Amino acid sequence: MADADAAAESAPTADPPEQLSDVVADAPVRVRVRADTLRPLLGAVGALVEECRLTFGADGVRAAAMDPATVAAVEVELDAAATESYTADGTTVGVDVDRLDDVLAMADRDAVVTLALDPESFRLHVVAGELAYTLGLFDPESVRGPGDVEALGFEHTAALTLPGETVGRFVTAAGMVADHLTLAVDPDEGRFVASADGDTDDVRFVVPREDTAEFDAGEARSLFSLSYLECVERAVPSGTDVRVTLGEEAPLGVAYEVADGGGRVEAFVAPRLQAV
Repeated sequence: MADADAAAESAPTADPPEQLSDVVADAPVRVRVRADTLRPLLGAVGALVEECRLTFGADGVRAAAMDPATVAAVEVELDAAATESYTADGTTVGVDVDRLDDVLAMADRDAVVTLALDPESFRLHVVAGELAYTLGLFDPESVRGPGDVEALGFEHTAALTLPGETVGRFVTAAGMVADHLTLAVDPDEGRFVASADGDTDDVRFVVPREDTAEFDAGEARSLFSLSYLECVERAVPSGTDVRVTLGEEAPLGVAYEVADGGGRVEAFVAPRLQAV
């Protein structure tokens, strides 16, 4: 996390929109995008971390970070084609995710928001109609980036696609009895099983192959801390299909699309070590 001085600099200041017109017009990074396109992506990042690296690449915007406990990582992308207009130079900055999301929450859902980077002051201007905010940024190297899951040697042996509401149901059910959740795929029976064992109660949630949009069966079983799965699940927009990837004692992968496929979210949660 950035130090106290950097956090203080990231506090937003209100500026009259007319004072930003020249800055916005000349900014090397200028993105115009609907608030309801950007917010689900920021929500997915903010569900796991407070700060992230934000890159304005040639083909679109990418945000990535790992939580301080190094248990969960998240990466989101928004294609330039999914914006109203897009100019970028590959700059990467450090951003307070919650602060930026709070600013966007003040705009109407269908409002077109302008993001403009001022390289001289190292600030991000956010303009939506009569609303204008200026956010201080910080060194992106102070934000822990997500690791390479493949480089760590984990193998995902199973994948399935479920309605987001189904994910919400088994996460909620597990929360009634325990603070952990086992996710498994039984290839012989052709089913996905979520289960939790509490001190007095147990719960088991079974999804057969025919109730999934995709079912790539392989032996898979891992135990996860429920608090992280709750954070990931809460960020999934209603009506969204979620692709889940699993392995034997391997990180859980959760991926889905937003903005009619113009935006993508991918999160990983490391498994809990089980007593032998």
